Amino acid sequence: MRRGTRAHGDDQESYFASMSDLMAGIVFIFLIMLMALSMYNIDETPKQQDQQSEQDYQETIAKIMAERARMVEALRQDLEARHIAVVADAAKGILTLPSAQFFAPGAAALKPEGREKMAEAATLLARYLTCDGNTPGMAAGACPTTAPVEHVDAAITKVAPGAHISGAPAPETVARIQALEASAALTSTQPLLYELLGRAGRPVLTVRGVAQVPPAPAAPVGGHGHHPPPATTPSEIDQVTLTFTMALPPRP
Repeated sequence: MRRGTRAHGDDQESYFASMSDLMAGIVFIFLIMLMALSMYNIDETPKQQDQQSEQDYQETIAKIMAERARMVEALRQDLEARHIAVVADAAKGILTLPSAQFFAPGAAALKPEGREKMAEAATLLARYLTCDGNTPGMAAGACPTTAPVEHVDAAITKVAPGAHISGAPAPETVARIQALEASAALTSTQPLLYELLGRAGRPVLTVRGVAQVPPAPAAPVGGHGHHPPPATTPSEIDQVTLTFTMALPPRP
């Protein structure tokens, strides 16, 4: 009987020991799972924050581009209201003005009516580059409020003729002189255009001359016939291009 009693007690001790080991194992596994979950959350939090920051940045950029498009379109309308021919690519922030309204064909100096139109353009440009949401007389949404204009690249393009004309100045020379003429006309009318600086301390407005060589005409089909005359003459396709670049915030 005594031996039987001892055996029964041993079984109970073994049973409780097994239960204790099992509970300890469960608690241990539970702690490991908690640690793993905590580490996962720690790893995911920066990723979520980075994704949110990138999303906010892209939304800001989209807003700035939309404001630029509205500004360029409003400026186009104001230029046309003053009888200045202009075409806008608002999405890209570009205004294109035919040079013929400023310069006589083949001439490097501004013609009188061209100088008047350049002065009108200078007044409008200075107003748009310095306006804000509270500027009186501006159309709704015409002035950027999220970011200012960082740079306006005024490129005066002179298209080279198909054949060199003896005694005529090189297109590069004409383009550079026209750029000097335009720059002087703009800044003399609105000295503010010369004084405006971007974030990097560089002038907001720059004027440059560009010579463009037209592509060679394609050979006629079958090798016969004559090439038709170009649809436009060089004086008609010479142009002044204004490209607006906004001051974008740094990427997070």
